[in-house]
Amino acid sequence: MVTSKGKERVSKINTYLNCAEVFAYRSTCIKRKYGAVIVKNDVVISTGYNGSPRGKENCCDKGECPRIALDMHQGEGYAMCKAVHAEANALLNCSREQTVGADLYLTGINPKDSSIHMAKPCPLCARMIIQAGIKNVYLRQGENPNDYKVVSADELKWFI
Repeated sequence: MVTSKGKERVSKINTYLNCAEVFAYRSTCIKRKYGAVIVKNDVVISTGYNGSPRGKENCCDKGECPRIALDMHQGEGYAMCKAVHAEANALLNCSREQTVGADLYLTGINPKDSSIHMAKPCPLCARMIIQAGIKNVYLRQGENPNDYKVVSADELKWFI
């Protein structure tokens, strides 16, 4: 979490990335926690975190993850994952009218030590982000205020 020191203010970008981080801690995933925030005209219009569909069994309650059990890494075995990704959950709460021209902020957390995971959308989420008309995606990359990158939605890796 990026915090202010003395009289400094946290930048708007880090404020929204911090908000995404807070939502990541709500995640039901035990492999990787992600939070997403969609902002348009300096107004938060939606939030999301990765987790099982509402009312369905999730990995944190069950205490096991099929992808961890099979030693799968980022990008592998999404079909056996129970979670809806943070970006998808945030987009599902909006109409396209709301998301056209908006920005999406994404933060990932490693559950074992609460360190920052270098955030990036998977190809399926990238397709949804592009289709929704999101302009830019801000990706937290580390603990420091400048540890983020901005990627135009058009530049996202949306297929393999």
